[in-house]
Amino acid sequence: MRTAMQVVRGFPSTMMDDCQLSVIKLMTHAARNFDKQEIACKTPQGIFRYTYLDAYKRMMRFGNAMDKLGVGVGDRIGVMDWNSYRNYEMYFAIPGIGSVMLLMNLRLAPPDLAYVVNHAETKIVVVDETLVPLMEAVAPRCNTVKQYVIITDKDLKDVQTKLSPVHSYEDLLRDAKDQYDWPIMDERSACSACYTTGTTGKPKGVYYSHRSIYLHAMALANNASMSYADCWFQLAPMFHAMGWGAPYAATLAGAKIVLPGMYNLQRLDELTEIIVNEKVNTTSAAPALFMPMLEYIRKLDQKPDLTGARFLCGSSEPSVSMMRDYHRLTGAEVIHVLLPVKR
Repeated sequence: MRTAMQVVRGFPSTMMDDCQLSVIKLMTHAARNFDKQEIACKTPQGIFRYTYLDAYKRMMRFGNAMDKLGVGVGDRIGVMDWNSYRNYEMYFAIPGIGSVMLLMNLRLAPPDLAYVVNHAETKIVVVDETLVPLMEAVAPRCNTVKQYVIITDKDLKDVQTKLSPVHSYEDLLRDAKDQYDWPIMDERSACSACYTTGTTGKPKGVYYSHRSIYLHAMALANNASMSYADCWFQLAPMFHAMGWGAPYAATLAGAKIVLPGMYNLQRLDELTEIIVNEKVNTTSAAPALFMPMLEYIRKLDQKPDLTGARFLCGSSEPSVSMMRDYHRLTGAEVIHVLLPVKR
């Protein structure tokens, strides 16, 4: 009699199934097949643009830079950043070198954030310059962090910080080679980690495997009908649940990727302009973002034409009226992607 979890091995196949499903393979696939596809990111200086191949070369530079800093396989690297192109690079480069990307929730209180850093035994933290004050409030309680990397376009000497020792993200990449020999990782190894908000006790860590991220990317790209002809807008926070897996799915499909950088609900005009100007036709977010954006669109004399756009709505159930009004006013289809769990 078999147990519920017993693995039954049948007649052997000839399919060489020992090939490991690792996150970096999603990017090597994209850089090879969609090398000229564009990635665009809103920055304080305007829209930064480069290609999949450009991003991939920077990922390899990051890998060499981490080797130089002594980061090894299995080490946890904390990332405190917005939805930026550098965050996108680390989404692949950190798991690619065999380390674990710890996504640090910007909404956590400093004591909880310090708990997360310590619980994960984080060795190095990469932090955007605008978030340095938050990291400085956390750092004295972090027992395992050995060094910090600051994301900035300034000279490092011009960045005011109490963090130590510090490196510049761009300086590290500038001094590194753009060729890297990625290790072949066991697909069951952890590639990234997200922690809960700790509403019932201390935050609890979820460590995603390479295999789970790879298969989720395939499932999302397939079910959202993503392709190289699409333009994906990463609205869901990248520090939350792996950005809902969308950066990986969009990369697998070879879609144009648009990143809003740092944004908030006070600048809905910017988000709407990006959707129109970049010809975004697919994105994902919660009703907490889609609803204020709809109210902003209602007030516009000229409504944007988003005919054919697919807005994937999760986190909570979208109202029927919101779904109807998006389609009526803009032509966009709001698709509910998270079903309630019946108990």
